Amino acid sequence: MTYNNATEDNLSRQIKPIVTNTKADGSGDWVFPAGMNDDVSGAGTTIDHPHHEIHEGEAFTCHYVQTVSDTNDRSIIAFKTANSTKYLHLTVIVHASTEADAFIWEAPTITDNTGASLSVFNRRRVGTPKATTVIDTSTNPDTAGQAMFFTEATMGNVTDGTQLDHSTLIAGQGPKAIGGDAREEQEWILKPNTLYAFEIKSSSDLDNAHSIEVNWYAHVSNV
Repeated sequence: MTYNNATEDNLSRQIKPIVTNTKADGSGDWVFPAGMNDDVSGAGTTIDHPHHEIHEGEAFTCHYVQTVSDTNDRSIIAFKTANSTKYLHLTVIVHASTEADAFIWEAPTITDNTGASLSVFNRRRVGTPKATTVIDTSTNPDTAGQAMFFTEATMGNVTDGTQLDHSTLIAGQGPKAIGGDAREEQEWILKPNTLYAFEIKSSSDLDNAHSIEVNWYAHVSNV
């Protein structure tokens, strides 16, 4: 096989050039990264940034499921963010089998060494770097790389805070992202060194199955 190494890779795929080390006059060094085009059609291929973070091993998830028994019973995931400029870009998906409300709380009061540890999983299951940007305060000392959960029995240890978002859940409604349908309506960039809580509160005295899934990627801020 022959190919033009100025514009193609060794599979004869057209490569979009990228200029690096740009100088004041606009000139620079050109590189031609292989693999940016579809093998069959030659069309350019891209992935969005959250997807890219999964590939980089910087995307994480945790989840908690509980069935509560009365009105105002709560299910909660919480953690403290690390004191770092590697900020969390976060979305939350919730579900309840009967009527409920879902909340995101910033800087709630959480009693130290209460709740229980919750595993955090790297969404890239090869290599699986640890989620050092979240901290579990239910342990003594605190444990980086874990979240925590609170049950209907321990929910009283999480109070107050700034309510960042509130969604109403309809009985039996499928999983719902807090905030809206599009990612730009769902994503929050969290403050460092701050407690956060993600909560479902039952609006019914019937048994209510709650499910909370918190997803995030960690990215160093450019500002």
